[in-house]
Amino acid sequence: MGMILLVIGLAVLGFGFWNHLKGKRILAAPFKKTGELAKNPVSEDPKGAMSTEGAVQAPAKQLLSPCSKTPCLYYEVKIERLWEKTETTQDGTKTVKGSTTLDTLKNGATFGVDDGSGAIEVDFSKGGDFDMMKDGFKKELNGRSWSSNIKFGELEYDVPPIGSSDGYTIGFKATEKYVPVEGNLFVLGKIEGGKIIKPGWRSMMASSKGRDGLLASVAKKKKFSFIGGGVSAVAAIPLMIFGPKADPQTSSSCMSTMSDVRARCHDNVSSKTGDDFEWTVTKEGKFEVVAIAPNKKIALAPGVRVESADGKVVGEGSASLGGTAIAHVDVKPGKYKVVVFPADGYMVDKGGFDYDLEIRSGSGGAPSAAGDTAVDPGLPAGADEGVKDKEDVAAAPKEEAAPAPAPAKAGKKPAGKKKK
Repeated sequence: MGMILLVIGLAVLGFGFWNHLKGKRILAAPFKKTGELAKNPVSEDPKGAMSTEGAVQAPAKQLLSPCSKTPCLYYEVKIERLWEKTETTQDGTKTVKGSTTLDTLKNGATFGVDDGSGAIEVDFSKGGDFDMMKDGFKKELNGRSWSSNIKFGELEYDVPPIGSSDGYTIGFKATEKYVPVEGNLFVLGKIEGGKIIKPGWRSMMASSKGRDGLLASVAKKKKFSFIGGGVSAVAAIPLMIFGPKADPQTSSSCMSTMSDVRARCHDNVSSKTGDDFEWTVTKEGKFEVVAIAPNKKIALAPGVRVESADGKVVGEGSASLGGTAIAHVDVKPGKYKVVVFPADGYMVDKGGFDYDLEIRSGSGGAPSAAGDTAVDPGLPAGADEGVKDKEDVAAAPKEEAAPAPAPAKAGKKPAGKKKK
C-alpha cells in the first residue's frame, strides 16, 4: 500500500513540476506588443523565443475544417477503425472490441493578432499546445460491409488496406476539433521571418486566457499538485517503514531469483518456450520442484524442467490439463535454471496461463502433497496424458473381481483386485 501511494504521489508531483517548467517558460520568453514586433521582429532570447497577445484577425486565406467546414485557425481530425475479434484466454473464448487510429489529419492557418498597436502574423501550420480547442464533428459509421472510400460530413477518406489479423471491421469513427477564429490569444513561439512560428525544439503555446490568465492557471495547478503529491509521498513513508514487510520466501509473486526451498508463489507463462527462474542451491540434497495449474476454463498442462549451468536437464516433470507437475532432483550446490512451460505446447491467444511454483525439500520419491502428479524425468512431455491424481484414482469405480475360491486372509488384498 505504501509503495502504491508513493507512486501516485510522485506522479502528481511530476505533473506539478511540469507546470512549474511551463510557468518558467512563459516568464522567460520576451513579451512585446504586437505592433513593436511587427516593426522590429527580433528577440533578445538566444533561441528566438517570443510571446505576445492580441485580438485574432481572420486569415487572408480561409481555413475550413474538413468535416464540418467550419472556419478555423487550426484543426485536427482523428479517424479510427472500429473492430472486433475473438480471443482465447485461460478464462475462455470471448469477443473483444476496440479501435485503432488510422489517421490524424492536421492543418493550421497563418493569421494576425493585434493589441491595437499593429498586427503580427502567427503561423499555426505546425500545430501547438492549445487550450481553446472546440468539438466540431463526431460520427460513427457502423456495419460490416465497406468500400475503399468512406465519408464523414464533407470529408471523403480512402480506407487503407487492412489485414485479416486485425480483426473484423465493424465501423469507423471521425472526431474533429478546431481552434475558432475569435477572441483574444496569447501566443508563445519563435520569431522568424517576420512572424511567430512553432519552435523547432518545443511546441508553440497558445491560450485564450491571455498571458496573465495562463500564468495564474499554471500556478494553481502547480500549487495543488505539489501539495497533493507531497502529502501522498510523505504519508507513504511511514506505511513503507512500519507496514508489514513482504517476505521474499512467502510473497505471492514469484521472484526471478530464488534459493533452496521456495514457498508457494504465483506467476504467469505467456510463451511456449516457458518462464524461467534462476535457482541457487547452497546445500546438496534432494528437492521437488513443483508447478501447479489452477482450475481454469482453459487450463494449463504444466511442465517443469530443471537445468544445470551448462544446460543439462537434471530433472523434468509434466502433467495433464489442470494438473501438478513435479521434477524430482538430486543436486549439488550451484546455480540452476527452473523453467515452467506448457507441456502440450499449447498457448492461448492472450494473457498466458497462470500457475503456482513451489520448491520443496524432499526425498526425491513419491509426491509429498495430495493431488500431485509426478512424471519420470526420462519421459517425454505429455507422456502422462490422462493420469489422474490420487483422489481421482481413489474415487474411481473398482473392476469386477473374478470369483475367488476362498475368502482372502486378513491383512491381504482380495485376489483379483487392481492395485492402486
